[in-house]
Amino acid sequence: MVKRHGVHCGEGMTRLWAPWLLAIGHALFALSCGGAPTPPPEAPIAEAPKPRNAATIAQEIAGGKVSVLVYAERARGHALSAQLAKLNLWGPVLDGTGIDPQKNLLRAFVTAPSVRAEREAVIVLEHDLTPEQLQTGLDTLRGRSDPPAVPLDGLGLPATQVTIQGHTRVVAVVEPSFLVVLPQDKASQAKRFLGTGGFPDPEGPEAALATALEPSTTLRVQRAPRVPETIGALSAGLVLEPDGGAQLVLDGVSQSPEQAQEDARHLTAEVDQATSFRVSIIKVRVFDPVRFTAEGDRVKAQRRLTPQEIDRLFGLLSAVMPR
Repeated sequence: MVKRHGVHCGEGMTRLWAPWLLAIGHALFALSCGGAPTPPPEAPIAEAPKPRNAATIAQEIAGGKVSVLVYAERARGHALSAQLAKLNLWGPVLDGTGIDPQKNLLRAFVTAPSVRAEREAVIVLEHDLTPEQLQTGLDTLRGRSDPPAVPLDGLGLPATQVTIQGHTRVVAVVEPSFLVVLPQDKASQAKRFLGTGGFPDPEGPEAALATALEPSTTLRVQRAPRVPETIGALSAGLVLEPDGGAQLVLDGVSQSPEQAQEDARHLTAEVDQATSFRVSIIKVRVFDPVRFTAEGDRVKAQRRLTPQEIDRLFGLLSAVMPR
């Protein structure tokens, strides 16, 4: 009797606890397989970085074959900064606006089909102005326009047509920190800069980089050194030094190693002629010769410029650049 009672008692307990044991077993099985009763909250999706494509867009709009990129923040406090401000690049647009290219610009890019095609240039300026400072500068710029400035609607971004020193240009505001200056007939393409992240970070120590495709034609201007047709591309970098001097680094691509030897000799002679003049029988040099050498199919030169030579170099540039 006792045995039978014990058996009945055990069977009853089994029937009582079976559902709970199954539930606990199911939960343990789920946990052992990695399941969870409440899924974790989804992590926020990081915003994709903006493309650093401002230079490419500008070159496509302008058909730019000659381009200059200035890392203006690297030039602050250096003599080069003042020299760049004097050149007829973005100065006419910013003069009198309160926008100081030596203080307010971070990076500046200019591109054109050639050095003679100033009116076809596209300029992109990255600045650190507050919205209020920018608005004040733009109001001043509009006030300088002759004939009066014309607001341009329907472009997808704020833009104004201004005429400064006889040049009619379109100035567009690209949030948050870019000004774009375009030829009048390219105004509709200003919206291509919307969403740009600006320019790539510098890969080396250069404060300024200049590039020219087909330099024998795109750099051809009176009194400038003639570049051989066999050089397909030419670049120049400027590395600033604390004493006010700079290292000038030149690099050209020739057709072959053999041709590079000839091109190096040609460029050495051309630069020497362009940077010197004769007084009677005496040859006077603006600065010491720049020697080009061949390295494979490339033509290279490197030259340290003193602060005084930088002044002379920019004086020459001002003389040969179109107005």
